[in-house]
Amino acid sequence: MLQQKEDIALLFARLFIALMFLPSGLQKLFTFPKFSASLGSKGLPYSEIWAVLTVAVEVLGPIALIVGAWSQWTAVALIVFTLFTTWMTYKSAMFSLPFRNPQHPHFFKNVAVMAGLLFYFVSGPGAFSWRRGVQG
Repeated sequence: MLQQKEDIALLFARLFIALMFLPSGLQKLFTFPKFSASLGSKGLPYSEIWAVLTVAVEVLGPIALIVGAWSQWTAVALIVFTLFTTWMTYKSAMFSLPFRNPQHPHFFKNVAVMAGLLFYFVSGPGAFSWRRGVQG
């Protein structure tokens, strides 16, 4: 019985994390020229390439999470993406931010998402998945 509860918890965890990434990814996909231009206006070189990579990770990653495919690769890709976007957003205050008052909630949300993805990396997708508990 405990195994079934763990598998259900893993399913809901995958769905919750996917719900954080997928709407943003779909919005960027449907407004791709505007999103690519916004990256270029922020001074990011090769903005179209970064835009394609961002949309791919934010759309394909959550889909892989939902179906439970390639758990370790999906977790690593989403962790790297979240770490990169967190760094780009908070790079000027990355090391002092945790000690400021009030602490920035979006920064800590990103940290919590990365922690959840690390758990997913270690535990795998569970029984309710496309690959039925296969790691990697």
